[in-house]
Amino acid sequence: MKGEKDTGYFHICTDGRALPWMFQDERDFIAGINRIAICHLMTALEVIAFVLMDNHVHFVLYGTMPQCKAFINLYKRLTGKWILTKYGINDYLRGLPTEILRIESEESLLNTLAYLDRNPPMAGYRYMHSEYPWGSSKYLFRDTKTTDDEESWKPASTYTRRALRSILNSKAEIPGHWLINESGMIHPQSFLNIRKLESCYKTPTRYAYFLAKKIEGIVEQDLQHSQKLFIPDKELRPIVSKMTRELFGTDNITELDVKERLLIAKRLRYSYASTLKQISRMVHLSPAALDGFI
Repeated sequence: MKGEKDTGYFHICTDGRALPWMFQDERDFIAGINRIAICHLMTALEVIAFVLMDNHVHFVLYGTMPQCKAFINLYKRLTGKWILTKYGINDYLRGLPTEILRIESEESLLNTLAYLDRNPPMAGYRYMHSEYPWGSSKYLFRDTKTTDDEESWKPASTYTRRALRSILNSKAEIPGHWLINESGMIHPQSFLNIRKLESCYKTPTRYAYFLAKKIEGIVEQDLQHSQKLFIPDKELRPIVSKMTRELFGTDNITELDVKERLLIAKRLRYSYASTLKQISRMVHLSPAALDGFI
């Protein structure tokens, strides 16, 4: 059995049944693309493929399980901040179910990659997979010397630091050679590992073969049997101690009042997707006391 720190391919996704929307307009999707780039920089994960749907996301990443957990937690946190700022909705992603599935075989990897690309047309979008603007399929097996609307893309180095922070809604430092268009979107070719993605399929013909397969049932069955994003109690207790120390100046959560414990409980739910029972154990409150607050 592979350990947590073994490097490999992972399929990460959020539950499309949990929310009515994550992205409502073009600005939301552009910010969503930029968050992938920021999470890539912050976690050092290789981004192999992605697709952003209106109410959920899929990523195929190359790295370790801890990196994947950090990536999706950061992506959800940044998305939550965006939604709060733009729509005034607090804790919109609270408790959003997330799955991280280690991809164990080449066949499973190719099925998963094709599953991501098939998502938009299978969901009823009137796009060919290669024309969907918010996924990585359009950058696969194409002339890497060109970009879409080439004249509208400029290197990040041509922008001031203040302008970049305004465009990206982040203080993250991005490489100067990365391209940004006039709409403020980082070009996915800047952070996607297209060469590794293409090497998985080897040829466009093989890519077309997997794309034509009806693989939804296979991949979705794998997801149903995968482990949820979950941190064992042993690993979560030090995190809780750190939270209480930073927020309230004590390592002992039993010294906190109920209101303070509920704040810790909300953070555990939002940042770590902990279950109600696990949170109950961590903050020493009954599930009944927590119900309705997290």
